[in-house]
Amino acid sequence: MAIQFNFVSSMLILVLLSISSVEGQGGEGGGVIDVVAKFGAKADEKTDLSKPLLDAWKEACALTSPSKIVIPKEIYFLSKATLDGPCKAPIKLQVEGTVMAPADPGAFKEPKWISFNRIENFKFSGGGVFDGQGTTAYKREGCKGHDYCGLLPIEESKVKLNNISLKNFHGTSARPEAVKIICSATLPCENVELADI
Repeated sequence: MAIQFNFVSSMLILVLLSISSVEGQGGEGGGVIDVVAKFGAKADEKTDLSKPLLDAWKEACALTSPSKIVIPKEIYFLSKATLDGPCKAPIKLQVEGTVMAPADPGAFKEPKWISFNRIENFKFSGGGVFDGQGTTAYKREGCKGHDYCGLLPIEESKVKLNNISLKNFHGTSARPEAVKIICSATLPCENVELADI
C-alpha cells in the first residue's frame, strides 16, 4: 500500500500513521546519493535544500535497486519538500545533519513542511535533527494572525502501517507528544518499530 506522511512546519510532529518503511531490504544496491557532493546542497543555513533534495529523490526513485540518500552532518535550510512515489525500489533517507524549517509561519501556504506521498519500502534513519523552528515561530507576531498557526501542531494521514522502522531520529517540539500512532480495525498496524526517538 502506498503511503503519505507529513512533517508539520512550526514544530516537528511525526505522525507515524503516515510513514512506511521496510527494514532489512538488503544493501543500497543502487548506490549512495549525497545531496551535497552530487547535487550541490549548501550547509550555510540560508541556501534552500529543496532542489538538491528533490533531484536526489527523483534519481533514487527511478533506480531499480535499493538506494540511499544522505544528508551529511551540517545545518541545512529547507523551505519545503514534497517527495513523491511510487518508486521502483526501496529508498533509505539517512539524515545525519540538521534540517531547519523557515522560522516565519508566513512562509507556508499550507500546513506542511515535508511530505512523502505514495511511497512503499521506505526507511528513515541517520541520527539527524529536523528543526521545525516551533519555538521561534510561535513567538513571532505574525503567527497569531496566520491561518496555519492553529493547524501546525498536527496534520494526520490515515494509512495502513506495515513494516515500519524509525530509528535514531530526533526532532524539535514544544509539545510532549511528538510521535503519534493510532491503530484500528480499518487502519491496522503491523511490525512497527521505534528506537532512539
